[in-house]
Amino acid sequence: MEGEDVFDEEGDEMGFLQTEWKRSMEKRLKEGYLNGIDAGRGNALQSGFNLGYKLGVNMLMPYGKLRGTLSALLTWYQLHNPEPPATAKLNDLLTAVCQCEDQLLKCLSSMSQAPHPSDLSSTLEEMNLGCSGAGGVLEEESSCTTDQNCCRNKDPLALSLARCRTSQQLHDTARQELCRIAKETLSVAEHLNLPEGILYYIQSLQNITYN
Repeated sequence: MEGEDVFDEEGDEMGFLQTEWKRSMEKRLKEGYLNGIDAGRGNALQSGFNLGYKLGVNMLMPYGKLRGTLSALLTWYQLHNPEPPATAKLNDLLTAVCQCEDQLLKCLSSMSQAPHPSDLSSTLEEMNLGCSGAGGVLEEESSCTTDQNCCRNKDPLALSLARCRTSQQLHDTARQELCRIAKETLSVAEHLNLPEGILYYIQSLQNITYN
């Protein structure tokens, strides 16, 4: 009987150890799983931030330079020779730059939040899961739905930017508008007989390339 008691005690102890081992392993696995999720989220957030920062800086910095140039020209000209036509034109160009910056920020924000319906449509087509419109394909949502103000105001720039479905299209549209405003700024600067150095700098803004 004593031998049986010893075996029973050893069996109970082994069972207890196995149970504790199992609990410990489950706890470690759970901790590892949670740590993995946290690390994955951290990496995803950092990658998203890096991409968003790069896109934002590359597209907005040239506009910032042009806005600063226009502000300086406007201030200088108002002090030295406040000719109404030139002052009004510089004001218009400065307003256009500020509007471009605002629209770009809105577009960058909306791109980071959700995919465009056309992107979903392309994905569904590749998977042979096109939804039923008249032709069995997901119908594209109006480009203005990303910014209803652009529809009401009929702002050509807002409409153009709202139609951009990818960051590359947004780059191209932003660059075209930047070049247009810089070209008009250069024309005003030449009319005002500004020094060659200033003219060269304004001209260089048209040649800025986005990385």
